[in-house]
Amino acid sequence: METIFANAMATGKFALGSATGPKRKRGNFSEEEMLLFTNMSDAVNNVANALRETGPAHVDANRYLAVMEMSGFSEEALIVAYTFLLDNKAQGRGFVNMSDAHRALWLRTFVAKNYYM
Repeated sequence: METIFANAMATGKFALGSATGPKRKRGNFSEEEMLLFTNMSDAVNNVANALRETGPAHVDANRYLAVMEMSGFSEEALIVAYTFLLDNKAQGRGFVNMSDAHRALWLRTFVAKNYYM
């Protein structure tokens, strides 16, 4: 190699070995900047964790049929009731398990309270 690159070879502090990698410069951040970065990092991690915990919502297919097949109510009132039951999971499960007479009573009460008659 010396015969080929005799005058062009780097020597001394300019010579680089194959094992040495580039050194990373670290920023000199103030304490306030480090606190800001830490807070931003925590906020991003909280959002990421919340997204991981959010699973697909389970919607009972029987709930839609239980609401929409009720006669004597406008379609608008039934949609509003169905939306309410989706938002309130326990009441939605209870509604599906009710008898038809109790479903009609619940819907009449709900519609009267929410001015959809």
